[in-house]
Amino acid sequence: MKILVLSDSHGVTKLMAEKVAKHIDHVDCVMFLGDYLRDIGKVAGQFPGMVFHVVPGNCDFMSNLPAELTVEVGSKKIWMTHGDHFDVKSGYGRIEAAASARGADICMFGHSHVAVEYERNGIVFLNPGSITEPRGSRGKSYAIVEIVGKAVLTKIMDA
Repeated sequence: MKILVLSDSHGVTKLMAEKVAKHIDHVDCVMFLGDYLRDIGKVAGQFPGMVFHVVPGNCDFMSNLPAELTVEVGSKKIWMTHGDHFDVKSGYGRIEAAASARGADICMFGHSHVAVEYERNGIVFLNPGSITEPRGSRGKSYAIVEIVGKAVLTKIMDA
């Protein structure tokens, strides 16, 4: 199982659509971690056969979607959230505790616009960074997650 992970588009859809088109034959679903749901809505409309899982971000005012989503993919439980409710700009302790409490195998979040991937206490944590407005030393980015049996392989990609 392969997953395309995008976050923090902030009004720019072209690059997201290009990445979905590039990977559409190689991924099973797309996960969007918030900040501008209308962007991913426009992109999803261009790819009617693709499965999209989305959570809202702090810039998605008036959204009725839940701030968290748990999705079973292959043998793994993926917990998705934007990250703003867990103060990820100040550290990862709160989101790590929340992921553990939810029994997640993989925790995906955005918000900071900083790409990061690591494992702690058996949980894989992934922030794909921002597809349009990166912060930190890396440029625009997104991620690919591959689940092979019990293994989780993450790769942050330059956009």
